[in-house]
Amino acid sequence: MDYEKIESGADGPMRDDGVELNHTTDYRLNYGDGGLTFRQLVFADPVPVGRQILERAGVRDVEQYALIAILPGGAMEDIRLDEPMDLRGRGIERVVAFRTDVLQRAFLLGRDMLWGRPDISGHDLYALADLAEGEALYIDVPGGTDIPVPRDGMVDLAKPGVERFVAGPPHPPAGFDIAVSYNGIVRTVRVTPGETIAALIETVRPQFGNPGGDLVLVDAASGRVLEPTHTIAQEGVQPGAHLQLRPRTVQGG
Repeated sequence: MDYEKIESGADGPMRDDGVELNHTTDYRLNYGDGGLTFRQLVFADPVPVGRQILERAGVRDVEQYALIAILPGGAMEDIRLDEPMDLRGRGIERVVAFRTDVLQRAFLLGRDMLWGRPDISGHDLYALADLAEGEALYIDVPGGTDIPVPRDGMVDLAKPGVERFVAGPPHPPAGFDIAVSYNGIVRTVRVTPGETIAALIETVRPQFGNPGGDLVLVDAASGRVLEPTHTIAQEGVQPGAHLQLRPRTVQGG
């Protein structure tokens, strides 16, 4: 847990609501100001309200702030100024404060997510998601191709609709180099996994003087003709591969 209590001494007085107060006990909570960089706040009262947390953090105009609790399971919830937070057993690890009156809502791995800015960095999303090893984050696109979340980029949360972030296999590389040859001339070409073989043929054709006719690409190592409608990934083309551009009439020769 990111909070802890340090006890000493005898039992203390009782509050009106029945909460026992022991002023020799410290309750600690991690506080982030607008992000996931935290510092510890210490409370004698085990059930401070949102206003007290902000004031302990040094915030004066507390009415201008929104306070979000990040629960142990990863869900997030809005803490109102007069709402108590029980630090003794609730298990709240972290709170983040934003100077805003608008919270952006999303779903992160199926859990409620709240954020006090119109965008969020990929770094913060990954930190909140706490993915298993070998997983990556994507923006869910129903009926389409999910969009990878770059760790070093930003995601707009203020667009119409509610963003849903899901986990999946690691993002394919953005691109890599291969060699393409034609009549003994070799060119280095940058390709992407989603690019089709047909598109690659049209990309490299001008690099060899725009030869006419129906051209194909052949794996130089195996002699296999690549299917024009398939993608680079589907054909298993790897970084550093050597492909030969040939007229279709001599394919495999």
